[in-house]
This record gives sequence, C-alpha cells and structure tokens, in this order.
Amino acid sequence: MSRDKGDITPGTSVADLLRDYPALEETLLQFSPAFAALKNPVLRKTVARVTSLQQAAKVGNVPVVEMVNVLRKETGMAELGAGFCPEGEENPVPVSMETTKTPVTFILDVRPIIEEGDHPKEIVLTEADKLLPGECMELISPFPPAPLITLLQQRGFRVTMPAPEEGLVRTFVER
Repeated sequence: MSRDKGDITPGTSVADLLRDYPALEETLLQFSPAFAALKNPVLRKTVARVTSLQQAAKVGNVPVVEMVNVLRKETGMAELGAGFCPEGEENPVPVSMETTKTPVTFILDVRPIIEEGDHPKEIVLTEADKLLPGECMELISPFPPAPLITLLQQRGFRVTMPAPEEGLVRTFVER
C-alpha cells in the first residue's frame, strides 16, 4: 500500500476512496444500481464526502465486509478478518416494498439543492423537527440518503424507504 493512499475500511468515505483509487469506481458501481449516483459530479462533491463505505453498503443492500474486501483485493490489500464486524451493522437502511401508513403532511424535494452543489442536511433536519407526533414527511432525493437516515433515526424518527427507482428515492420520515 502506498503511503499517499488511505486504508480502505468500512469507515472510509466514498470521496476519499475515489480520490485515492479512482480505478475502483467501476468496481463500486458493479455492486448496486444505487451507486449509479456516483456518476453525478455534484453528488461526488457533496454526498460522497459524508458517506462512508459502510453507509453506502447499507444503501446498496450489500454486505459491507464483502464490498470492502473486494475493494481491498483490487488494490493489493489484505482482506478484513473473518470476524470483523463493523460498528452499527445491525441498523440497515430500512428498505420496504410499501410506503408508510402515516399520512404525508409535507413533501421535501432536495434534488434541486443537490444539483446546486449544496448539501440538504440542515433543511431536512429542520423540516423533520417541525413534524408533530403522527405526521410524516416525504423526502425526495436522487439517491438513498443513508447519512441523513442515520441522523434522523438517532433523533428518534421512524424512517422507511421503498426500493429506489432510477434517479428517484422516496424516504418517509415519521414522528
């Protein structure tokens, strides 16, 4: 491993991985259609910086250790040990075939924010905090918002997401 390049672990950000190992982009894209968003340069500059490989694996419904080991193998690194268990592995992004039963009281489409090169984190958290018990916000984004889902869950919100469509992800945030 070169001293100039970082180790590849579940905690490595997608942006750091692609900066240090640009050739791994195609390998990453093969894991899940959800990773196609990496082709968008705006998303690479914003979301990829705050999304770890562990979060990306959850979004792509891929075992993180398997994904990291494939990436490590491609760069000549040793695989993670068989007993390696990433932190938070028990909290996957909740993908379900159905939408929420709670009536949607607010729809927030963050695609224009992302297209402008900004990160929607603050507006999403602000709008979610306005929800009253029994209310639901529908969040529309071009990719699964794994880091935001984790933050919202940590704040006590129930978050579900139907399977992503091409370039359109609907995430339901319930108080």
